[in-house]
This record gives sequence, structure tokens and C-alpha cells, in this order.
Amino acid sequence: MKKPVFIIIPAHNRKSVTLKCLENLEQNGDLDRYYAIVIDDGSTDGTGAAISAIYPDVILLRGDGNLWWTGAISKGMDYAQQKGAEFIIWLNDDCIAEETTLRLLVEHSCKNPGVITGSACYVLETNTLYESGAKGRRLVMARPSEVVDVDEMSGHCVCFSTHIIENIGLPDAHRFPHYHGDSMYILKATRAGFSACILGDARIYHSGEVKSKIQDFLNLVKPNASLPQAFKQFFFNKKSLYYCPTQFFYNTEKYGFWRGAGLFSLKSIQWLVKWSWLIISQPKK
Repeated sequence: MKKPVFIIIPAHNRKSVTLKCLENLEQNGDLDRYYAIVIDDGSTDGTGAAISAIYPDVILLRGDGNLWWTGAISKGMDYAQQKGAEFIIWLNDDCIAEETTLRLLVEHSCKNPGVITGSACYVLETNTLYESGAKGRRLVMARPSEVVDVDEMSGHCVCFSTHIIENIGLPDAHRFPHYHGDSMYILKATRAGFSACILGDARIYHSGEVKSKIQDFLNLVKPNASLPQAFKQFFFNKKSLYYCPTQFFYNTEKYGFWRGAGLFSLKSIQWLVKWSWLIISQPKK
């Protein structure tokens, strides 16, 4: 019998990536041990049909393309809670877990039900460990055998008890539709008296560098866009880490309204200057 643990995987239009993630879970035995939910948010590339054909035991929930990461995760969490889940695992479909990773996360969460437990994150191509959590304003990572306390962390692969959902509710998909939906939920939990940590022996591998720089999102600007159009496509696009409403809420939530608003204003000026320079210096197409 499967344990009351539900793996929640958001997916949108990257069928091969999602199928590779499920294949990895199958090879590790995780599909036999735990329930898996894929939230297919309006994919048009046949993701849902392929999952149903190859992995009929995987639970498939549908979205209309407007759930984004946080909405998809919330939908899966709500479903799992209704089905009697005791533990939830967030898993991004572009992450490959080692054979023991999910088991280690679940075991640690079972022993410490008030702790949100995250995996150590590595770049797949280089086997490089990177900082996937934060303690205050300091970015942190967990090396093998380490357990590192954090206030917030990425949601690449994270396990926690549904008791936490009962206390603080679901992630805020309105203010943090895509980016920061994970870190702000964990920050909310730690401020509510729960704890969070990264487990160094629970490793996942992410393909490609994690996007964090302005130049990583310049492809959101369409060729031949006017400057006002380019500004809107970059700073008011939910696909962008620099989506202004989310960044405003992130800073005011983390640092308090007035301090956060001031920090957001200063950061916005810096982002705008760098973005403008990069846009202007781009070769004309």
C-alpha cells in the first residue's frame, strides 16, 4: 500500500521534461511508495494525454493555463489534503532526484512533523551545489551530511506535513503567482512557529543554471517591440522574476511595509537602469 504522501508536480508545455521526471520517480520506486499528482496547466503539446497513456496511476488535474506555479501547487495541495494526505512533496518537473532523495525527505519530515524539509540542489551538467535557501538576507546551501536551517527556500523539491496547511492555509497564488510563491509560503510557515531546513543528503539535480539575472529574462521582450512595450513585457509579465507586483509584495512581506517599499523602490531603479542598458545595447534585428 502507498503511504499517505502526495508528490505534486506542476507542468506546462514541456512534455518530454515532465515525462523524464516521472520516469525518474518510477525508477527510484517513488511512484510505488507515494501518490503522484501532475497539474497540467493548459498544455497544448499533449502532456496530459502522454501521462495518462504511460503512467495511468498518476493523478492528473487540469488547469486552463492561468494557474502558474503557485496556483498549480495550491490546486494539488488542496486535492491531496481532501484525499487524506499526511505529507506533501513539491517537485518541479525539471528536477531529477537521486534514488533515496524523496525517501530521506519523508523520513525526516515524519520524525520532525513541524519542519519543512528541502533538498540540496545541484546543477545537473556540472554537479555544482548552489544556494537554494536563505537565512535572513544570507543565501545558504547544504553540503552532504549537513542539515541547514533556513527561513525560506526554493520549492524545487520540498516535503512537509499537511498539519502546516491546516495552520497557515495554501500558498498565495494572487500576490505570488509564479516566482516567490514557494519562498514566501515557507517564510510564512517559519514566522508561524514552524521550522525549515535543507537536508544535504537529499539531492536533486536541476538542468541548466537557475535563472536569476536580468539578462536571463530578456527573451520575454518580443523583437521590434517599442520601449514601452518592452518595459511591459519584462516588468509586468508573470514569467519574469522581475514582475513588479510580486517583487513589491515580496519585499513588503519580508521586511515590513515601509522598509520593504523603500527597498523595492531602490531595487527597481537599479533594475531599470541595467535593463535599459541591456535593451539599448542589444543588436537590432
